[in-house]
Amino acid sequence: MKKRLVSLLLMGAMAVSLLAGCSNSGGSGDSGNSGESGEEQVTLRWMQFQVEYAEQVKNMAKAYEEEHPNVKIEVEVIGDDYYDILKTKASSGDMPDVFMTAGYNEINTYKEYITGLSDQEFVNNIADSAKECVSLDGKVVGLPVQMSGNGIVYNKKIFDQYKLEIPTTVSELENVCKVLKDNGITPFTNQFKDDWLLGQFFNYAFANTENTTEYIENLKAGSTKIADTQQMKDIMNVLDLMLEYGQDKPLDASWNEVAAMFAQGKQAMIFEGIWAYDTIAQIAPDMEVGLFALPITDDAANTKMAADVNGTWHVSNTSKHADVAKDILNWIVTSDAGRNFLLKECQVIPAMKDMQFEGSNPLSKDVAQYISENKTGLWSWPLWPDGFYNESGKKLQEYISDGSGDVDATLQSLDDLWGKLAGTN
Repeated sequence: MKKRLVSLLLMGAMAVSLLAGCSNSGGSGDSGNSGESGEEQVTLRWMQFQVEYAEQVKNMAKAYEEEHPNVKIEVEVIGDDYYDILKTKASSGDMPDVFMTAGYNEINTYKEYITGLSDQEFVNNIADSAKECVSLDGKVVGLPVQMSGNGIVYNKKIFDQYKLEIPTTVSELENVCKVLKDNGITPFTNQFKDDWLLGQFFNYAFANTENTTEYIENLKAGSTKIADTQQMKDIMNVLDLMLEYGQDKPLDASWNEVAAMFAQGKQAMIFEGIWAYDTIAQIAPDMEVGLFALPITDDAANTKMAADVNGTWHVSNTSKHADVAKDILNWIVTSDAGRNFLLKECQVIPAMKDMQFEGSNPLSKDVAQYISENKTGLWSWPLWPDGFYNESGKKLQEYISDGSGDVDATLQSLDDLWGKLAGTN
């Protein structure tokens, strides 16, 4: 899920309305409507796509309402079709007071509805690696929810059984696959029915470019091409490797099928993200898993975990209660109850300088380690032209289905798609 991947994994659509409260006391930050007893009642609407945190957001809202009894927070958590619904609300003048995007390009999409937040208390505490995602024209316009990452989720028991080291190059990854196959273990369970997942997989090529943001700007300007980029050829080589050492009919498997197969312990690896752990743990609570960066070259120095901000909260400039909305964002990262929401209940990899990961998700622990070692690349899909995220995945599905192995034709088709969506064709 910058980002809504998470929401697509776990459920379709979900709405939660949280109502509470009467009249009040003061709060942190600069809220002008949550101060003294007798102030007017405030109802604030909160909308986000991270369905995996639906219950936690409910608890967060209740905690804030308890401290600010004149405030009611109505939370709507939507999985599938989040952006379609948000666009409808925007066009009809019905924007929620607080809403979520994946940052980067999606901020541009909604920039006419976003309030600047550079003057807020939390801004100076945003981690440097998270600031670009929440910035527009040099100004901070969002609060990053968390850092996240994806790569190869692996079964530690299987790796230990066959004395396998974490591969940091493509050759090492191929050797791991050979050892597993020789011992009757299917190396990869491939989730290639999901075009969005293949879009995330393709991002690893972008994440391994020397300067991802600059590379994307050059693509948009037409001064470079996907088909001429070595990293794009590299990622196709890795795709071929995963197909060779994966299960039959990879286009038939989406998350539910893959989670069930992986949890049986007969397959060793899947391409997924930290959000996969909750489902795996529910099916196989004793399974020990880890997450490593997908290598796409034979230079270990180039191997980076694709990690970035996953979800950004914004305050709508149409809100009648913008001060209250800003106060809630400050409260989340400065108050004990708010920090408990992030670190204890959601167990996020924090995007704030003064917070440390405290959760039990082993995949998150591995991503946090890559971040601490500065071995990460961007989640670049929020910078791609609108539609390229899913449509690039469909192009890779066509490559898999065709079976011809024509990498050049596929990369050219991706160039054509990029040009069409970016308006440069």
